[in-house]
Amino acid sequence: MKISDIHYPPIFMDEIKEKTDFLARYLQLSAEFGKAKEGKKLFDEFHKEIDQKLSEFQSLVLSADDPDEPNSLEEIKRLRPEGPRRLSTSLPYDYGNRLRGAFNGRMAGCTLGAALEFRSVEEMEQWAEYCNDKYPLENYWSKIHTPYAPHYIVGQKIDLTQGHMDAVPPDDDTIYTLLGLLTLEKYGLDFTSDDMSNIWKTYLPLGGEAMDGTRGCWWGERIMQKNLLCGVSFPEAGLNQNPNLQNIAAWTRADAYGYVVPGWPEKAAELAYKDAYTNHRRNGIYGSMFMAATISAAFVVNDPIDAIKTGLTEIPNNCLFAEGIRWALDNIEKYHNYKEASDLVWSVYDGMFNGSALTNALHVVMGLVIAQKDFTKAIGETIAMSGDNDCTGATAGSILGAVIGLDHIPDQWIRPFQGRMHIYLNQMPEYLEIEDVCKRFERLAEKFIK
Repeated sequence: MKISDIHYPPIFMDEIKEKTDFLARYLQLSAEFGKAKEGKKLFDEFHKEIDQKLSEFQSLVLSADDPDEPNSLEEIKRLRPEGPRRLSTSLPYDYGNRLRGAFNGRMAGCTLGAALEFRSVEEMEQWAEYCNDKYPLENYWSKIHTPYAPHYIVGQKIDLTQGHMDAVPPDDDTIYTLLGLLTLEKYGLDFTSDDMSNIWKTYLPLGGEAMDGTRGCWWGERIMQKNLLCGVSFPEAGLNQNPNLQNIAAWTRADAYGYVVPGWPEKAAELAYKDAYTNHRRNGIYGSMFMAATISAAFVVNDPIDAIKTGLTEIPNNCLFAEGIRWALDNIEKYHNYKEASDLVWSVYDGMFNGSALTNALHVVMGLVIAQKDFTKAIGETIAMSGDNDCTGATAGSILGAVIGLDHIPDQWIRPFQGRMHIYLNQMPEYLEIEDVCKRFERLAEKFIK
C-alpha cells in the first residue's frame, strides 16, 4: 500500500457526535414524557445496529489482502530489504550507561508529552505562552489543566509538572515497558501470545469505565484486556471490535524488546512481532518491529539516524510504514522545527488518524533529525508536533538515550524522578526503583546475548 493509493472518505465527526447526543437526550425526554419503556427499546435497537456495523467493518478490514503487507512473520522477513540483522554478538562495553539513558530517556519523554497529550500544536503553543514556558519546552510544564484530576489510577495531573514530581508519574506507556520486562523474565525469548496474556491478566488493571484518568489502559489494549479477562482467546481477543489495528500502541510497547537484545535488531523485531500480533495487523505490526529494531541498533551506533535506517531493514520494503519513514528521511531539507515538520506530515497524510502508527512514528523520526543528538531538543520538538505525544516523546527519548547514554541527558529531565517510578500494576508495589528495573533488564541482556 502507498499513501497515493489511499483515498479517505469525508468523516463528519462533529455531526456524528451531535446526533449521538441527540439520541441520548431523546431517551431522557421519552422518560419525562411517560414513554420510558418505548424509548429504551428504540435506544437498544440503535445500540444493536451500531454493534452490527462494527462487526461488518471488522470483517471488511480483516478480509483485505495486500501482497506488500503480509501479517505472518515468515512473509514479512521475505519482503525485507537487505540489512545487517545483527550488529554485535556481545554486550556493548557501555551498555549499562546506554540502557540507563534509554530507560530514563523514555521516562522523561513520556512525562513531558503526557501533560498535553493529543492537544493541537496551536493549543500547546498558547498554553506555553500562558504559562510563560519557553517553547518548544526545555523543562517540564510549569502548569497543567485540571491539576487535581486523576492520572492513571494512582496519580494526579499535577504530578506531570515542575515542582510536583517525586517519581516518574504513572502512565500506560511506562507500564507497557514493565509488562514486556515481566513477560521476558518469566518466559524468555520464546514467549507466546498466551504467555503474554497471562502477564497482562495478572498485572494490568482496567481501572474505571469513565473516559478519564481512572483508566489503566486505552484503545486496543483495553479492548484486548477486557476480552482476555472474559475468557476470550486469541486471535479473537485482540481483534473483536478493535479498529486500532494500525495504530501506535504496539510500537509504544516495543522498547523492552530492544533493551534486552542490544545490537541484534532482527531478534528485537521478532520479539516485537509476537507482542504486536496479538492486537495489531499490517502497519501496526511493522511499526512495532521497526521501533524495537531501531532501539536495539541504537545501543551500538553513534547516530540515531543510523539506528532508524537499520530499523527499516526489518520490515517489508514496500509497506506504507516504510514508505513514510523513507519519505521523512528523504525530505530533511524541508523541516527544521516542529511546526514545519507537523505541517509537512499532514500535507501528505491528511485523513489518517492522528493516533496512527505511521504519523506518530514520523514525529519521532523528524524530532530526532531536527535535534541532532540534543536530548532536550529531541523530546521538546517531538512532543510539540502533537499526536499521541507521550508515546512519541517516550520513544524519541528512548532511542536517543540509547545512543548518547545517561551521562548526556541534562539533569532537569532526570532529577525530579528521585530515582523511582510510580506504577499501578496489580500485585506489585506502588513505587519501583529505576535502578532496580534497569538491573533487571541488564540481567536479561546478559542472558540473551551469548
